[in-house]
This record gives sequence, C-alpha cells and structure tokens, in this order.
Amino acid sequence: MGRLDGKVAIVTGAAHGNRAAIGAVYAAGLAREGAKVVVADLKDPASVAADIERAGGAALPVTVDVKDEASVKAMVTRTVERFGKLDILVNNAGLGSNIPPVHITALSVADWDELMAVNVRGPFLCTKAAIPVMREYGYGKIINVGSSTMLSALPYRLHYVTSKGAILAMTRAMAKELGPYGIRVNTVGYSLISNAVTEAEFAAHPDKRKMIMGARSIAKDIYPADLVGTLVYLASPDSDAMTGQFINIDGGQNFT
Repeated sequence: MGRLDGKVAIVTGAAHGNRAAIGAVYAAGLAREGAKVVVADLKDPASVAADIERAGGAALPVTVDVKDEASVKAMVTRTVERFGKLDILVNNAGLGSNIPPVHITALSVADWDELMAVNVRGPFLCTKAAIPVMREYGYGKIINVGSSTMLSALPYRLHYVTSKGAILAMTRAMAKELGPYGIRVNTVGYSLISNAVTEAEFAAHPDKRKMIMGARSIAKDIYPADLVGTLVYLASPDSDAMTGQFINIDGGQNFT
C-alpha cells in the first residue's frame, strides 16, 4: 500500500527536458506511492504520462501555460473530470537558474517580467485554481518549489533569485490564509542538481565542481531522485501538522 493511495496530484513543469526532468521524476515518484498524477507542462507531457502508465500507475497528460489563468483553470477542470478531485498540487514549473547570466544594469524589463510571470504568477494562478476543489474536501497539499539561491544568493541572476524569495513569502502567506480550509502549503528547495548538462560543465571546468562540493557539508552530487522522498513526505499525511515551512535539500550547503 502506497503512502498516497487514493490521492490525486498535479505536477506542473513535468515534461521530459533539462530542468523539467525534475518534474518528470516528481510525477513518477508520486505515482509509485499510489497517487493518480496529472502531468502538466507547456511542452508535450505525453511521454511522461505514458512512462507512468507503463509502470502500472495512472496519469493524465495536460498541456498548460501556467502564466495564463484560463489555461490553468482548464487544467484543474480536466483533473477533476478525469479523477474526481484534487489533493496535491506541486508548483514545479519555472525558469531555472541555468538562464544566461546578466548584470543588473543589463537585465531587461521584458526578461524580468517573463521570468516573474512563470515563477511567481504561475504558482499563484495554479494555487488559486486548486483552492475551490481542495476546500470542498477540507484537505489539500500545495508544494511550491523554491531554491537554495534565496539563502546564498547567486550573482547575475537577480530576477531568478528574487522570484524564489517571493515563493517563500507566498508560501507563508498562503499557509496562513488556507490553513482554516485544511490546506497545507510548504516549499521544497534545492541547490545545483547534477544532470548531463552539469556533468559536461564540470568536465570542462573541474574547479567549479570542486568549489560547489567544498561548500556542502556532504560533498556529494545531488540528483533529481534525491528530492523525491521529501516531496512525498510533504504530499502525504505524514506532514499534516506542518505548513508554511521551507525544506532545503543542498547537502548542508546552507542552513535555514
């Protein structure tokens, strides 16, 4: 029996791809614990949903633009039509820290607004759309995806770091407002995740890997699979007494 048997989850940003591979791993991890999962992304998420179903799980692929309120509402409507309810929302969609570095004075208003629309407006709209369904059942888990960069900062990516700071503030405000409805809201964050792109970069610049590992208390690479246990905990009844919190997975690089 899985820890999420009978639960229905939406994971945004869950198509295969570079950063979105984390979302695909999240969706598969929730499905392994028994959740029925809506795999949502601006890219075609059908292959991720198919992988979950081949493994014996239940999944629905939905194309969504988290910046657009009508698109987000349609995602929630399709979820309820297919699975009857919504228990878990993972706000994973976002533009990542691997965006090109840019000095504050060269950061355009258009780039600032685009990133904020995805990273901040997106979780707001998804949560807003999910609340009525969760409130009907008096229960829900909303998991926002933050970043350890809001603790350590990251030069030349002001808009990204600012957006992740906003996620924590949003999480806490949501937790206070939604607690009376039985809806818990928490944030999970992490530092640099190892993948094919980072491995190629480390191979070209071994000093960078040495610097990153030297800052961690546990000097090991962190992979998407290392995040799943915390995600499942936040999605499951095990964390029902917890809301408004930030859990950081970075090998002890920063302490909250």
